[in-house]
Amino acid sequence: MAIRTSKPFRLFILQLSISLVVAIIVLFLTKLDPIKILEENLITYRFRQKPVDTDMQKNSDVVLVEIGEGTFKTLPDDYPFPVSYYSRLVRNLNRAGAKVVAIDILFSSRSRVDIQDENEFQNVLNREGNVVLAGKVKSDLTQYTIRVAEPQYGNRFIGRLSNFGIVNVITDLEGTVREYFPGVYDENQGTNLPSFSMAVLNKYFQLPPMYIAPTLLGGGNISAFKYFDKEIPKYKNSTFLINYYGASGTFPRVPFEQVIDDKDFQTREEIEFPGLETNTFDEPDGYLTNGTFKDKIVIIGASPSLAEEKDIFPTPFEKMSGAEIHANVIQSIIDNNFIIPQPLLITVPLVIGLSLFTFVFIAGLKTIKIKFSVLIDILGIALVLSLIYIIIAISTWLFIEKNYLVQMTSALSAVILSYIGSIVYYYVVERRQKVMIKGMFSQYVNPTVVDELIADPDKLRLGGERKELTVFFSDIENFTKISEQMRPEDLVTILNDYLSEMTKILLDNNGTLDKYEGDAIVAFWGAPIPQSDHAYRACRTAVQMQRRLEELRPLWLREGKSELRVRIGINTGEVVVGNMGGAERFDYTIIGDSVNLGARLEGANKQYKTNIMISENTFRYVKEKVIARELDLLVVMGKTEPIRVYELVGLEGEALPKDKLQLVELYTEALAHYRRREFDNAIKGFESVLQINANDFPSQLYIERSYLYKKSPPPENWNGLFILQTK
Repeated sequence: MAIRTSKPFRLFILQLSISLVVAIIVLFLTKLDPIKILEENLITYRFRQKPVDTDMQKNSDVVLVEIGEGTFKTLPDDYPFPVSYYSRLVRNLNRAGAKVVAIDILFSSRSRVDIQDENEFQNVLNREGNVVLAGKVKSDLTQYTIRVAEPQYGNRFIGRLSNFGIVNVITDLEGTVREYFPGVYDENQGTNLPSFSMAVLNKYFQLPPMYIAPTLLGGGNISAFKYFDKEIPKYKNSTFLINYYGASGTFPRVPFEQVIDDKDFQTREEIEFPGLETNTFDEPDGYLTNGTFKDKIVIIGASPSLAEEKDIFPTPFEKMSGAEIHANVIQSIIDNNFIIPQPLLITVPLVIGLSLFTFVFIAGLKTIKIKFSVLIDILGIALVLSLIYIIIAISTWLFIEKNYLVQMTSALSAVILSYIGSIVYYYVVERRQKVMIKGMFSQYVNPTVVDELIADPDKLRLGGERKELTVFFSDIENFTKISEQMRPEDLVTILNDYLSEMTKILLDNNGTLDKYEGDAIVAFWGAPIPQSDHAYRACRTAVQMQRRLEELRPLWLREGKSELRVRIGINTGEVVVGNMGGAERFDYTIIGDSVNLGARLEGANKQYKTNIMISENTFRYVKEKVIARELDLLVVMGKTEPIRVYELVGLEGEALPKDKLQLVELYTEALAHYRRREFDNAIKGFESVLQINANDFPSQLYIERSYLYKKSPPPENWNGLFILQTK
């Protein structure tokens, strides 16, 4: 047995499926370079919202010794400086209590060579034991494994026992340094090499010089590098994000020349002006004793102004020297201050959730029908913009307060694509609905009505609905006899002409054509579009049809065709209207007692030889707009309750012959006499009507009844009731 699901459940499954498709598209888009660049720019935006960490100048574990423009003016030798400068620098820093001295300068073969200075520097490195040198690889560092490295990694002082790290940094698609390698693998040497910052930390934490820990932790939703007692969240397979503390200048900086300017060193000014003593390092309150370097990691590097070193890189804040980048990496690891990238296990549900919420909300908005539909569109756009703002605001707050990096492009893409998807979905559904409505109604309602239904489908309720409508039945008099006297092809021709003309009038009055039953026309007003004047529209249609037939009959006679006379019955009442039929085929139609009564009224015209008969219910709605005369109080076949019926003569405001108006007036007076049992006066009144129109059958009928009641008076409780015995 097939399991049937409810419509809301099926709709939810559809919406969820669309959200899953959106999520797949979003995850694919985030792999594209333009989206990656956008995500990088959004990371930059969040960094720039962070407040400035002013405590770094006092509490930083890292101090920068910077070679800048002032260094060139102060020192007697030109750049690149003799290595004796660095020997003095290392000794002075250690005298001042530095814990680690990291030299972010490559002593390549281009530097001047003095054997005595070289040996002295090498001895200092060996003796002090806390110096970390910088090495580099030839190619851009884009993956963990390197295949080409500089001889001695670009630094002639790097040897088998040296402490060193690779200073190459990684740039993203826009050339910005955002992530960092903890280390690399030299395929030629078959060994792991720590990055410069990690080598410095190895010395700081007293770990082996070449210690590198690419071990991945699988616990929780975050994979991380296990380093010492720290877990550094991964960003990509072999990198982590640098958590910058601020723009360039955040960390304390000391000019290179002030650290080597001790009592045994002469600056350019001291040489030019004998007797001038500056000695910024070991003077009272100088760097030797003021605690600037006490237990600090000291990084020696070139300032951004030293263009020759090319050691300046774009960062999320601004351009920054390589030494400052390493300082941010080192300090963040010491502080356990890491950026936590949003894991995929969070990204996927978040994208699906945002997609589903946006899609459902926008699709729901589209179902709301108001006069100014553009307001719904504006509300939808406002919702999307609000969600975008909320995503940006929450993502920024999480980044600043929790170091949590939301993948903002995926969240924003989910909202935007779901909004677009909901618009497309609504367009497809609406178009399918329009096609359905057009196919269902274009054959039997006015095109303007179809357009109105398409514009506002809520006016159409599919399925049965109980409503008060006005029903219309028409039939050709003696059609069976006419059809017997005509050739089939001629009959089809005249019938098609007749039906075409009558249907046009019906649709012009915004009626709904229910069906053709041979020569009969069944129609109604008030559905599918509500019409407050449905009764009047039906009456106007009937009058216009009769007038058009008066115009067509002479034409048909000239063509040798039969003239057609038509009877029409109209009733207003409660019916059931909607799509009725089988699962594969159905029609929009009406059923109910009021429908049957309308059919009976059409047939009742035979008894009175009238053309248009309307019920009392219909007359109640149109009495101020039509000219009609009461025909009788009768009980139609199949009914027990009497109804008052009227002949529709014409429409108010239209020119009618004076004799016809006089006829209606005289007839109404005569009928009043008849109802009061004043049968003699009634006979006189109806005879006056016959003087105007000798063929007025209702008057003839009432004269006959009046004579009958004069001979055999009706009972005391008689109310003029007449029981119709035929259909």
